[in-house]
Amino acid sequence: MKSDLSLFNITNYRAKFVNDLKYQVKNNPKKYQLEIAREVESLFIQILLKSMRNSLTQDNLLDSNQSRLYTEVYDQQISKEMTSKGIGLTKIILQQIQQKKSHK
Repeated sequence: MKSDLSLFNITNYRAKFVNDLKYQVKNNPKKYQLEIAREVESLFIQILLKSMRNSLTQDNLLDSNQSRLYTEVYDQQISKEMTSKGIGLTKIILQQIQQKKSHK
């Protein structure tokens, strides 16, 4: 059960990090808006990867809490790598942040 909690904590940590960045964007938008856009894209990709993995059958001998934890960490690293190259979501999120700031 402890490993399940660790999986939950990894995802929660990333969500909390995005939330913290959101508040930093309010205080200093020019400095943090690109970082928040990249992090949101990375989190989106990680959730997408996790959903794809969950759709696979998990009836094998290697399925355990520990293997799920390592898979979660691996998916997080893949999502960061994919975000460094970009899938286009960062640009859209950045435009939304800038648009919201210009309406205030």
